[in-house]
Amino acid sequence: MKNIIKYLDQYAEKHIIESGNQLASYLSNHLSHCVSDTLANNLINEVDRSSIKSQVFDHVVVIPAYKESTDFIERILSSALIEQNVLFIVVINQPDNDLDQYPQQTLAKFIKHSGTSVLTHQGIELISTNKSSHFLIIDAFTQPLPVDHGVGLARKIGSDLALLLTSKNIIQSDWIHSTDADAHLPDDYFCATKLLDKTSHAKNISAVSYNFTHVSDDVDIHAANSLYETALRYYVNGLTFAGSSYDFFTIGSVIAFKAKDYAMVRGFPKRSAGEDFYLLNKLAKLGQVEFLKNTIVKIDARTSDRVPFGTGPSVANIMQLKINNQPYCYYHPQVFEELKVCLSHFNSLWGNRVTFDTWLSALSNESQQALLEAKLDSFVTKQKNNNQIQFNKQLNVWFDAFKTLKFIHSLREQKYADIPLQQGLELAKFSL
Repeated sequence: MKNIIKYLDQYAEKHIIESGNQLASYLSNHLSHCVSDTLANNLINEVDRSSIKSQVFDHVVVIPAYKESTDFIERILSSALIEQNVLFIVVINQPDNDLDQYPQQTLAKFIKHSGTSVLTHQGIELISTNKSSHFLIIDAFTQPLPVDHGVGLARKIGSDLALLLTSKNIIQSDWIHSTDADAHLPDDYFCATKLLDKTSHAKNISAVSYNFTHVSDDVDIHAANSLYETALRYYVNGLTFAGSSYDFFTIGSVIAFKAKDYAMVRGFPKRSAGEDFYLLNKLAKLGQVEFLKNTIVKIDARTSDRVPFGTGPSVANIMQLKINNQPYCYYHPQVFEELKVCLSHFNSLWGNRVTFDTWLSALSNESQQALLEAKLDSFVTKQKNNNQIQFNKQLNVWFDAFKTLKFIHSLREQKYADIPLQQGLELAKFSL
């Protein structure tokens, strides 16, 4: 709890915490003791006062939405999840280089009309549905977000508010779920994390990644997205084959994380893309990132210009390659072979830390260069006085998902250029 309080005080988005504190007060069991009648009357519709006095939620989901239709709200309203006492935090946002607020205004209006407004305060509005769940709209479009902060800031705003409500026991679950408007959440979405909490290794888990599949009625989009999804699985399976501790999917629409661990890594980075990758990279240093293989989130396969890289732009690129009769190329499987040898060789690094150059020379020239580019020599110098357990632990933290990716990219630039994905699948010593 100490880490959560520190995060909320020092690193959370201040404006949303101010609104969140008001919201938490109104949702507490002692509304009449928390705020004056005058303030309560100004912010809460009288007709709904009784329904809000003892309101707590079993689960919370954060959904950023920019240039989205109302389809995902309609899906939620017609799903079994609406009966499961969930707070759906919808962060309706747009970057400050986009002057068209109409899509965001339309979405906000639709959500408001889907139920009854029970609270409004400084950019947030709580909507009670006729079921047990609520929508909480966060207006991050009337005053747009900095373009370079993008979806990362939108996720952070929503997750910061979720963390605050969790700290005040308004949210009962320790999990903050993150998804997107293009995701179709299954009926057993929350059951997966509840069951995980009952396992013997639950305390060692900091985050989860749900299984996923992309769907589309458009044949061309479906084919392109299937190829991209295959590439994602190829990459993660390649990391598993190599023995990496960072072999997990980094897709923002299919992750959930422990509230206390979110606070410890200081939340989502404010980035226009890749925020999910960097968050999970930090969380993986605190605990395990569990893959929920049997709980599948369906994701709408679509092209998109909302982010500079990721699924949408990749699908658009694959479709263009097909038009040009060019193959979709991806990592050569040999990079995972090299990574496997390197990670195995790490086991003897502590014992050879004084003769680092000799230790390094046992690797291929490409791996040597990649590790020197990553400044492994500097790491060894700084850590050489640690005992073996401490050294190996710090080595695993240092050679994280980001450095692993840079290692692979270095190998690609030096020798192992990308090859057609289908060829890579045939050559790889691991399967999907």
